[in-house]
Amino acid sequence: MNMKIAFLAATLVTSTAYAMPVFETVKDDVVICNTEAQLHEASQAPSALPVHSCQKVSKGFRFEAMNRNTFYSPPGSDGKPDAMIYGRFLAADNERATPKYFSVMKADVEPVLDAKGNFVEPSCDYPESYVTSKILSAPDGKLYLKQGKVTIKCVNGEMQQTYLPLN
Repeated sequence: MNMKIAFLAATLVTSTAYAMPVFETVKDDVVICNTEAQLHEASQAPSALPVHSCQKVSKGFRFEAMNRNTFYSPPGSDGKPDAMIYGRFLAADNERATPKYFSVMKADVEPVLDAKGNFVEPSCDYPESYVTSKILSAPDGKLYLKQGKVTIKCVNGEMQQTYLPLN
């Protein structure tokens, strides 16, 4: 039983301690699509680019790589699978939207590295908001429920947290 708990704790620590790196496109007119299947179709017929599910981005387009080793092989195919990266758009200052995800061919992108050769991580993430509750006791022994709304968002390139009391 203790071994299972230790394994679970080690798994949680490694999964939460890992940040996603920033990648950028190294070619002009790189195609990104909502799904791997759409990207495969777009790579087979570049002139017939699906309008609503795919778009072209220019050289230097940066994104956060959520999964750097994705492979797609169409159903019934015996050929070599396409190497892809699953990513999402970088969060901007005062971002209010939810992240949008896409797939891109691995050959079209490279990781962004700092001066020491380490992966560059995004400075901001998408906003998050939640309500916290705590029970406080008054001097007379009565219990009170205090609630507050915590908002975490990107301001001037840094993540900032604000607390708003609700009662």
